[in-house]
Amino acid sequence: MVRTYRPVRVSTKGQIVIPLAIRRRLGIKPGDQLVIVGGEHEAVLMKAKRYAESLRGIARGVYGRTREEVDAYVRGERRTWEK
Repeated sequence: MVRTYRPVRVSTKGQIVIPLAIRRRLGIKPGDQLVIVGGEHEAVLMKAKRYAESLRGIARGVYGRTREEVDAYVRGERRTWEK
């Protein structure tokens, strides 16, 4: 993966301009939705669709490995709501 670092300035409105070379490489067009994922000291800009795809399956296996195990987990959780 090639990483490109280009300094940008934040306007008084909090806006930044994404450099043309980066917009072209990522295929960012006017109207595209982007997601900013912020850490403690950094932020990463991603196309919204790519971000959503990166989350796919992140919780797989957390509540069970099979449909039956997940259903049993959900039934147990719902029982606690009734109390």
